[in-house]
Order: sequence, then structure tokens, then C-alpha cells
Amino acid sequence: MSILTALAFVPLPRTSVADPAIQRRAKFIKQLEQQRELAREHGFEPTQRKWVVGADGTKQMVTVPKRVRRWWRMDAQGTCFLVLRYGNRIITLTAGRTAIAVGSKRQLVPVIETVITATKTGELDAVLAAAQATFRADKQKKPRRTARRA
Repeated sequence: MSILTALAFVPLPRTSVADPAIQRRAKFIKQLEQQRELAREHGFEPTQRKWVVGADGTKQMVTVPKRVRRWWRMDAQGTCFLVLRYGNRIITLTAGRTAIAVGSKRQLVPVIETVITATKTGELDAVLAAAQATFRADKQKKPRRTARRA
């Protein structure tokens, strides 16, 4: 026991919890980068890894394509509009304005890069926090299912 007395025993400190705003930015930037790659390459297909149970009952890790919805639309005149989403919600940038008028589709990638830069500098933190707050509000509104007693 004399060997261990030379060591200093302390409680393990908690790992620093990242700021929620930084976590929201990182998630949003990751989604924007997928949209940028989708706009650049027509055949872009992100993948995800998933556990699948085979017919014989063994689990196996496989890579499957991930479905990514486009955030832009074209109107009849050929104008491109970009809609920003956080999760599955459309973000309202200003009062009643949910889309960014891009112009032609060639200008889509630079506009997405501008939004990425604005997100990195923190200009969209309030908007992202409001979008995440709607998730929490919806979760609180849903009634809990209670088990029926027989």
C-alpha cells in the first residue's frame, strides 16, 4: 500500500460540455455542406453506416445511401429559391420571409457558402435557437400515452 500512497487520488473532472449554440452551428453547417455538394454534383449521394440483421440472425455493419432532400426550388421563370431548414423545420429568416432568392442555379453554391460563413460567425444563432425551441415546445405539447389496464 505504500506505493499507492505516493499517488494523488482525485475525482475525475467532467468533460467540458460544449456550448449549445456551437453545437447548433455545427449541425447546421453540416447540413449546408451536404446541400452545397448536392448542388455541385448531380450524382452526389451521402452514405451512412447502419447495423443490419441478416437472414441467419447475424448483425452486420453496412453502408447505405442517406436520403437528403434538396433545399432549393425553381419557379416557372427559372429563378432559384433556397429554403433553409433546421432538422425538418423551415427557418424563418425575417418576419414572413422563409426563402432566399438566388437567381440562376449557377449562383446557388456561392449563396450556400455565404450562409455557411454567416453561420460560422454566429449571425444565425438566434434563428437556430428559435428553431430548436420549437422542437422542445412540440415535444412538451404531445400527451403521454398511458398503458391501458385490462
